Amino acid sequence: MLDTNILIYATKNSPPQILGRLATFRKGEIVISSIAWAEYSAGVHRLKIDNDPVEKLINILAFDAAAGNMYGMLTAKHPGRASGFDRLIAAHAIAAGVKLVTNNPADFATYLGDGLAVENWL
Repeated sequence: MLDTNILIYATKNSPPQILGRLATFRKGEIVISSIAWAEYSAGVHRLKIDNDPVEKLINILAFDAAAGNMYGMLTAKHPGRASGFDRLIAAHAIAAGVKLVTNNPADFATYLGDGLAVENWL
């Protein structure tokens, strides 16, 4: 599951290490949370970036009841942590049983003990 920041970085900068990794996957093998997609889309519209190539490569995974339940558990367990997009995305990745690919692993460090697996392609 791609995090918003790595997708925007790839879209804006076309780094070979990220594009090379993306090229090893077929359509549907890479997902993005609908939460991260909303965040990404806001950046795309603000920066006037063409997101067609990206949208054709990845599947958008709907935030479902299991993700909502995981978000509730994370919120109860970590009440002092700001509840924003990062917690929603972490909950979605944990509930879906997928690794989260992010350029900012520190943003998700709180949730590593809760079953979140994180990878940085940079």
